[in-house]
Amino acid sequence: SGAKTKQAAASGGGVTVDIDSIKRPGTALSGSVTFSDGVSAKWYVDPMGRLGLDPDQPDYQPSQEDIETFQMELQAKMQGPAGM
Repeated sequence: SGAKTKQAAASGGGVTVDIDSIKRPGTALSGSVTFSDGVSAKWYVDPMGRLGLDPDQPDYQPSQEDIETFQMELQAKMQGPAGM
């Protein structure tokens, strides 16, 4: 009965991360993310290295799992060929 959990983990939890080809002003890096519940947000890393989220939906809080998946996906993309 654990098949559902395995499938969700294998698909990355349904979190998709994109890095902007032209970063937003005042950021070291920026992009967009869509969380597993379908809510999108802009993300950015400021010059001090802090990660920030600007969700399309006011007062939106992604789940802890989505945040962890987002951070892993972002790290993987930054280290991949399309990264910095």
